[in-house]
Amino acid sequence: MKPYYEHAGITIYHGDCRKILAGLPKVDLVLTDPPYGINATQRHQPGATQYSPIVGDQEEPDLSLLFGIDADMVVFGANCFPSQLPHRGRWLVWDKRVDPRCDSMLGSPVELAWTSRTSGFDWIARIQHGGVVNADSRGHMPRCHPTQKPISLMSFCLNKYPNARLILDPYMGSGTTLISCKQNRRSAIGIEIEEKYCEMAAKRLAQEVLW
Repeated sequence: MKPYYEHAGITIYHGDCRKILAGLPKVDLVLTDPPYGINATQRHQPGATQYSPIVGDQEEPDLSLLFGIDADMVVFGANCFPSQLPHRGRWLVWDKRVDPRCDSMLGSPVELAWTSRTSGFDWIARIQHGGVVNADSRGHMPRCHPTQKPISLMSFCLNKYPNARLILDPYMGSGTTLISCKQNRRSAIGIEIEEKYCEMAAKRLAQEVLW
């Protein structure tokens, strides 16, 4: 397989992860935000940026291959496909409004991620993203992907796994997981089926100030 991008321990592959995963080395952690099957780009405020549909988001995706990977996992949106989860796990609650006055705005004020841990407690990450101000926003920097997560949120997840050295995101989107890995000095592999997002991720990774 020829990488789309490869630099300083960060590698991007353009293609369908179902065809690429078998050729990858063993990873320590899967940190990903797969399509949920909720047609997310059709839910928007009037006047908001319109995005093209996310590949695979029109129906519940088959994630059996994902959950067959032998690694720790943090999988966002897993409450949308609970029948596919291998066990109860432990859950991360992302409180993305922080200020209760913003909770009534369009969309859910929280998102959930399933983790493969079988003991310990659930987690909560309080990181503002929407409502009043977006985490990681830099004024002129627009969101690159319709379901883009904050870099700080992915860093929160990485910090829960301090011994994980090689991270995999098989549904990479615009590369936020990989940017967080670069900031935290972890090696990472990202896979993305849409080339436009591979290009965007590569551009983001090339910036001196990551965003």
